[in-house]
Amino acid sequence: MIDKTAAPDSIPCSYKGFAITARTFQIRGSGRWTQDLLIGRRDSLRSFSGPVTYSSQEAAITGCLEFARRIIDGRVRDCSVADLS
Repeated sequence: MIDKTAAPDSIPCSYKGFAITARTFQIRGSGRWTQDLLIGRRDSLRSFSGPVTYSSQEAAITGCLEFARRIIDGRVRDCSVADLS
């Protein structure tokens, strides 16, 4: 079960004209943090999540931002932001 009250959204950062927001949550009882994020551009927004978990919130936020950059660069299979306006 995911405890969505454990971590507030991080401050968005920018990469190649996209806004990236890590939305990592701690998995209840495990002490692990998820790889969940939002990527937005102008009026469009899309959420992504990955299979990796992290031992700390800080590591998860860093991992989410790196994952988002790979998505934006087109290096993640089946994850695209090409259609965001």
